[in-house]
Amino acid sequence: MIDDDITLEDYHALPAMSAHNLMDAEVNCVIAHYNKNLKTVKLATAAMINGTLIHAAIETIDIAQLYVLEPPGLNKRTTAGKQELKEFHEANSDKTIITEKQWTMAAGCREAAWSHLYAKPYLEAAKFERSGFATINGVDVKARPDLDCYEHQRTLVDIKSRQKGAANVEKWLKDWWAYGTYIQAGLQLLVWEKLNMPCEHYYYLLVENAEPYQVHMVYLDEELIEISKEKTLD
Repeated sequence: MIDDDITLEDYHALPAMSAHNLMDAEVNCVIAHYNKNLKTVKLATAAMINGTLIHAAIETIDIAQLYVLEPPGLNKRTTAGKQELKEFHEANSDKTIITEKQWTMAAGCREAAWSHLYAKPYLEAAKFERSGFATINGVDVKARPDLDCYEHQRTLVDIKSRQKGAANVEKWLKDWWAYGTYIQAGLQLLVWEKLNMPCEHYYYLLVENAEPYQVHMVYLDEELIEISKEKTLD
């Protein structure tokens, strides 16, 4: 089943196994069980907020739909400033409040991605944040590729925000192996196959989160795609 409307929060709340659950299980099943079923929700870190912000900026174009700039010149150390910020939060409870620096970063990443020669055709053709649900080897699983380009060259694309200088192919592939990110690609590809949308190609759209916001499209060749699927099924 494909769901085009479910929010990211509701997607994460569903019991089916995600790529992150499987990546935890590859390291330690006890930790995987804890993270999925017992771990309490923690406040998002600055890195998590920035990563989600960059994704939203690239996928929605108009980040004002989801984010709002905090009041300029606000002194958060004073009682009056804290009260003003509290009231601003309450008045904008449906949006995430970000700083001017974060807003500039998001706009820079968006512009860099959409102006990139190889990324642009996929961004233009994509269906963003589609949630796929399937049962594979008796296990209920879920996957949510950033860009579903099945109708455009049978391709899936995943956006990854990177630190400055870390969007090159060598550094990315090193981290890809080290952190088990191949499971995320493998699960997305397997779920789409199960849903009768087999994808022959998989790309990573790497975007650096600092000027000059370098962008690289990294292709998983046929061998790496097969390795990703095999390791996911292990």
